[in-house]
Amino acid sequence: MVSAPLPHGLSQIAEAAGTEAALMIALERGGSRLRIPQKAEGSVLQEIVGIDAAEKIVKDLADERIEIPLAKKIVAAWLREQGWSQERIAMRLKVSRRSVQYWQSGTTPTRQSDLFSSF
Repeated sequence: MVSAPLPHGLSQIAEAAGTEAALMIALERGGSRLRIPQKAEGSVLQEIVGIDAAEKIVKDLADERIEIPLAKKIVAAWLREQGWSQERIAMRLKVSRRSVQYWQSGTTPTRQSDLFSSF
């Protein structure tokens, strides 16, 4: 499972229903606010994470409005663990495949070297 610490909104959900549920919500609703309903049945939350996880989230966070961060790097790592290809991750997260490669390698893209750096 993803070892990076989750941002605040996702950590609240992870404490209630687990990291996987939090990452599923980030994948579907990242960059928006999510209102946690009073009932899990028939809710958008149920559609995203399933009834068991939705009930756990509702039990702990009903009527909360939670900011769901994009957390693209963390979601990309999780999707890779699920067996997704770099291309599929890039298309789903609307980033370049190159960005996904950089995230997975842990490197930072470098700009062209300075013409005078060797002097």
